[in-house]
Amino acid sequence: MKSIIKFGSFMNIRSWLNFRKTENILLGILLYGIVLSYTYQYVKIANKNGIFGEDQRFYYMEAKAISAYNIYQAPLSLDGNTSAIGNFGTHGGSYAIIDGWLSKLFCHTQDPPLVFINFLICMAMLLLIILFKPFSLNTRLKIALLVATHHVLLSFTLTYFQETIHFLWAVLAARTLYLLYLQPKNFYNINLFYYLLLIMIAITFRYSWFVWGLGLLPLATGFNNFIKYLLIAAGLFFFGIFVAKYIYAPYPYYDNNALIKTSSLLNYLFNLWNNVIHNLKTFLILDERPAIICTRYLFISLLVVNSWYAIVKRNKFTIASSLIAWGYFFALLTFYYVGSLLSTDARILAVLNPLLAFSLIGNYNSFIFYPIIALQLWFLPSVIKESNPYSDTTLSNNVYTDERISRDAGYSKIKDLITDDEDVTVEISYQFVFYVPNYFQDFPLATSKGHAIHYRMYMNGNDLRKVHHTRYLCAVEKVENGAYEYMFPIAKCQLLYSDQWIHFYKILD
Repeated sequence: MKSIIKFGSFMNIRSWLNFRKTENILLGILLYGIVLSYTYQYVKIANKNGIFGEDQRFYYMEAKAISAYNIYQAPLSLDGNTSAIGNFGTHGGSYAIIDGWLSKLFCHTQDPPLVFINFLICMAMLLLIILFKPFSLNTRLKIALLVATHHVLLSFTLTYFQETIHFLWAVLAARTLYLLYLQPKNFYNINLFYYLLLIMIAITFRYSWFVWGLGLLPLATGFNNFIKYLLIAAGLFFFGIFVAKYIYAPYPYYDNNALIKTSSLLNYLFNLWNNVIHNLKTFLILDERPAIICTRYLFISLLVVNSWYAIVKRNKFTIASSLIAWGYFFALLTFYYVGSLLSTDARILAVLNPLLAFSLIGNYNSFIFYPIIALQLWFLPSVIKESNPYSDTTLSNNVYTDERISRDAGYSKIKDLITDDEDVTVEISYQFVFYVPNYFQDFPLATSKGHAIHYRMYMNGNDLRKVHHTRYLCAVEKVENGAYEYMFPIAKCQLLYSDQWIHFYKILD
């Protein structure tokens, strides 16, 4: 009888191992197919796609300033607003620094390959998941598939946007946090140092990363220990405020929470509550496109399931993941505006995808993977279909037509027309930046003497720091009677160059 039981147990184990082996092969084939899809989409647009949208233009120009001219201050600003430290743009300096130096490494100084960089970062991120040995191969494959099929990663990787690097930080942070909880009793664990360093670096890219400080609280084994971790989390919060105030350029044209300028604390709290209710209704509404509904409810489902496991299983890594996820969600509802599929809320919450995958798939029943991957694969074709017209537009905007060659010939003269022996600021018409298509990315960022050119684009005249004083004017239309008046006092101008595309003046007053 005992031998029969042993034989049955042996057969069950063998059957399970055979199933796992077959499952791993199928999962590997699926992941390989997803990687091939990314590769095909990249090859299709490699060195052909152009910039579409203002944010992407800022990312590109700031990277080009570093790679081609070793200029670290923002080459373009709205009304002259740059950061108090470094004169960076509205996105800070970290994106520009990493993209600029990688462009140097890849020998693309004059044309930073941001799409190629995103593609490499995406592949590196998936490799980091596959190589994370504390998890079984089966678990690693499942986590990699959940991350690779996330709509935000797919939608933004093959563009000039910078969302892909946040997935990389999320994978690195989830790995480090998991390792930290394998040896939670040592306050001076080296993984704690790595985790804090990583989060501080990520904060310089997007200050909402300070929320990851909440993931340290379950490490506490007593009151005094809890105070230590609470102080560390508070320190990350204040570092985020510091970065937002001094490393990012002020952006005075709208506030994510525009109601902060209320007359009393009571009104402020009331407006915050109204914002939470409005965002919650928008987030849960069912009259959006299916992909939007599925994405939002999938996040809610994962958040609730992870929180349930945190309560029932008392696993500290799961508790930490839940604290981080709820922190992001509450911050989103309170201080931002919920929008469409690829709006701010989707991008902010996207970093939770790797974290929740590590928590749920890595610690518990990995069969949770199947309904999640089925849902993500179901609306993945619609995401690809929606991105195709965008790709076609960027490709068409980057064709070197006779018109573009003629424009470039005029734009290139700017560097020679400026004869100052110092850095200069040029007032530029918004049509050069906001009209589509346009070729502002071809403007020179340094004079022939090697001095930096800063382009100051008028929006509403709300120059908060007043550090960029205009010396030249680049206009689409001719200035009448040698005087320039565009929402600020009249300035006498001397025409230095004119063609059908630009009129370049030196401001005399």
